[in-house]
Amino acid sequence: MTKENKVTKLLRKGALVMLDEMKCFTTTEGGGLRFPLINLHNDKAGTYLAHRPITAEEVSAWRASPESKGLDCAGETKLPPTCTTITLHRGRVYRVLRARCRAQLGWGMPDGGMTELETETGESAFIKRDLLRVV
Repeated sequence: MTKENKVTKLLRKGALVMLDEMKCFTTTEGGGLRFPLINLHNDKAGTYLAHRPITAEEVSAWRASPESKGLDCAGETKLPPTCTTITLHRGRVYRVLRARCRAQLGWGMPDGGMTELETETGESAFIKRDLLRVV
């Protein structure tokens, strides 16, 4: 059994996980990547931006806001956002809500290979399974 298979097998609902530093951060920040996964600011801060779909209440609030009015730069009507970002921090432990799932985070096809985590604020966040390690 390979290491990836073993980690995937241990990753299940209720498990405690952390960000895998070797897969999320550069070598200058204690990881194993040559280039930053997201950007240099998040790499130096030790954070990763996970996503979650927005709720119907958030869509309603966006439609009532001034940002939704008018046209975009292409002259088309503005579409509401489909997801929002949640910051995950290096060294913090998160609980797995769903270990293997697909998440609709944009207007295209759902992204597979995701894990749903519960953050310290009680929100859920979706992140790729291979970026986590079981504690």
